Amino acid sequence: MKNVLTPARGAILATIVVGFAAPSVAQGLDRAIATGEQATRRAEQVQQQINQLDDERADMVGEFRTLLQRKTAAELYARQQEAAVESQEREIASLTDQLSRVDEITSQTVPMLEALIDDLDAFIDADLPFRLEERKARIQRLRDYLSDPAISVTERYRQIMDAYTAEMEVGRKTDTWKETISVDDKDVTVDMVLFGRVALVYMDPTGRYAKRYDRETQSWVDLESKYKAEIEKAIRIIQGKRTQDVMYVPATKLNVQ
Repeated sequence: MKNVLTPARGAILATIVVGFAAPSVAQGLDRAIATGEQATRRAEQVQQQINQLDDERADMVGEFRTLLQRKTAAELYARQQEAAVESQEREIASLTDQLSRVDEITSQTVPMLEALIDDLDAFIDADLPFRLEERKARIQRLRDYLSDPAISVTERYRQIMDAYTAEMEVGRKTDTWKETISVDDKDVTVDMVLFGRVALVYMDPTGRYAKRYDRETQSWVDLESKYKAEIEKAIRIIQGKRTQDVMYVPATKLNVQ
């Protein structure tokens, strides 16, 4: 007799099949979900590692660029220092060469400076005898400079040129000052008057003692009466006690050998 599958029997069979299959399917789904979650966590971990490596790479690139810039700057500084050292070496060589010739230059310069002082001293002796003590003291100082090793050749030369300049300035101005002289064995205070290098005269306030220096005889001679009023006027003008005016003075000829 042939078995026929009725609807009721089919439903019962399906229920039995589902009953047996449900636990297996559920377990498979759980495993699949767990595997997916695990894969997701792993992917997240891998992504974090990638991000960390990328950050580390960026830091390393930045540090490399910084080191590269420092290296370039260091190389540039080294080249500059090399150039500076070469320049200093050339300067040292030049100074060494100059120092080797100092003795030779000094040996040639000192006689020249001595001649300049001698010429200035001779000029003062031939000039009008004004402020001789001061001018002769300057000459002596110049001679002392030549024998002082602490004073450089340049400074000696400068001092001599200053003395020449001071003497030149005298010829461009007038001057007057009080001075005590000996007349007839007695001291008399007079006004000395210098008109550049044209004339040198003196006169006391009363006009009794009045003389001019004569270049030809190299002595003091009596001042002509016609000049006394002019000398008195000149003294007041130089002292700023009178307005500027024309002055007539007993000029003497200057002979230059």
